[in-house]
Parts: sequence; structure tokens; C-alpha cells
Amino acid sequence: MLKLHGFSSSNYYNVPKLALLEKGIPFEEVVSYTGVGPKYRPEYLDKSPLGKVPCLETPEGYISESRAILEYIERAWPEPALLPDSPFGIAKVQELSQFIELYFELVARRLIPNLLGGGEPDPKVLREVETGLTKAAVALGKLSDFETFAWGDQFTLADIAAILNLPVVRNVGNRFFGRDPLADVPGLTDYCARMEERPHVKTIRADAAADQPAFRAHLKELYGF
Repeated sequence: MLKLHGFSSSNYYNVPKLALLEKGIPFEEVVSYTGVGPKYRPEYLDKSPLGKVPCLETPEGYISESRAILEYIERAWPEPALLPDSPFGIAKVQELSQFIELYFELVARRLIPNLLGGGEPDPKVLREVETGLTKAAVALGKLSDFETFAWGDQFTLADIAAILNLPVVRNVGNRFFGRDPLADVPGLTDYCARMEERPHVKTIRADAAADQPAFRAHLKELYGF
């Protein structure tokens, strides 16, 4: 059986986890919190060379990085498909997924230490993040109308990217800018509400909430907050 290493508070971990759930693939969850430097468990570095989550343990060996794990899952279990059946459709789903990861999640992540630790960010960083997210929000409407799914007429990897990364952006915006940076993206609010009703998304949210006490204890031990 596949083993997914990581922790349910991590949106990176939840990307392959949601894919596995949507495809109905049996897997075991192995709780692995990570940190920096000597705090890593040495044995975990044999699974994920930089000690990051997630990591998928397969009968053939270990795979780290969410994108690589998704590629393995989709090729090993092609049905139900999480990619369209045309080359153009596949490219558009990948385009939207990468856009969300690069221009939303990674930009907002610069403020995650402040969000978790409670400290105020550097004003320069704050301005850069707000500018980047505002620019990306305008562009997002050109990639999807979010009428039904993120792209096309089926649930895809683009939906997984949107569901698991865009809430991070909203949390950062509401906390540090006093507003939701995504509020004006046409169709997005209703789309997100629909996606939250999916059974496996509800599972992801419930597991993340249940993991919070242990995750917070881990942060306190590792970073002091």
C-alpha cells in the first residue's frame, strides 16, 4: 500500500492527499513534521532529500515534491482522470495550477511565518506581497471563469491547486491587508463555496483542523511560537 508522509495542516501535503482520495486509491498516512537543520529526523532525509513534505512511499521507492507525486498518481491510476483528455486541455490545467502555485501561494507564503508566529512583517515585504497578489488576482480571471470547475467540465488538478492554495492567500490578505485579495475575481467566491461541499474536500478540512494542536506544538518546539 502507498504511504503518504507529511501532516494534514500542510497544503503541500494535502495536494496529493486530495488526489488520492478523489481517485479512491488506498493509502496510509504517516505523520511527519519537518523543520530546519538538526531538527530533521535523519531517517526522513532518506525519503525526502531536503526533509520536506509530502513524500510518497511506493513499492518501488520514494517520491518527493507534490508535482512529481501527482504525475506518478495520474500515470499509475489514470481513472478517474484528474486531467482532460486533450493535449491542450492538459496544458491549460497545468498552466492554471502552476499560475496559482507560483503567483499566489509562493507570494503569500512570504508572510506565513508572521501569520503563524503573530509578529508583524517587514513593511517592504508587505507591500511586495500585496502588489504581487493584486496583480495575480486581475490575471486569474483571464485563465478561468470558475463557472463550474477551475478549467473545463470536470474536476482536475487545477481544482486541487485552487482549493488548497487560494485559502492561504485569503488568510494572509484578511490578516495583513484587511481585505480578501480574491474578492473581485469573477465567479471565484461561488466556485470555492461549491468545492467546499465536495466530500473529500470536507475530509481534508476536518483532518487539517484535527492536526492543528500537534502542528502548533511542533512549531513551538522548533521555533518557539
